[in-house]
Amino acid sequence: MNSFLRLFRRKSAVHILVAATLACFTSLASATFAQAQSSAPLDKHARRIEKRLAKYPQGALLDFEFRDSSQTFGSLGPLSAATFQFTDSDSNRVQTHLYSDLVEVKKAREYIGEGSEPRHHVRLLVPVIIGAGVAAGAIAAYEVLH
Repeated sequence: MNSFLRLFRRKSAVHILVAATLACFTSLASATFAQAQSSAPLDKHARRIEKRLAKYPQGALLDFEFRDSSQTFGSLGPLSAATFQFTDSDSNRVQTHLYSDLVEVKKAREYIGEGSEPRHHVRLLVPVIIGAGVAAGAIAAYEVLH
């Protein structure tokens, strides 16, 4: 019986050692896989932004929205493999950013400065012409009757 216990202890020790090694390897492999998996969507997003920016000509006025929730307007500069440059419309400085820094990029309208959003202008020409026609008709009717 004594030899059976020694054999059982040796096998148990070997099994524990194998299990510990396997557990360590599994946790290391899953951490590496999780890290690779989390960067894949970011790379896909960066490639999508790069393709979108490549459609615009250099100097195009664009609206940039960044991951840190900031937003700015600027003219597009040169593109490289991992970064792009643009000239900020507010500060007139050339900035370089990674494609992965952007959340969204859109073509911007004319931008002059803060508060230069397009306004709706009331067209006064049509009402003035209609009013003048009515007044002329009223005057002609008055002259005919008198």
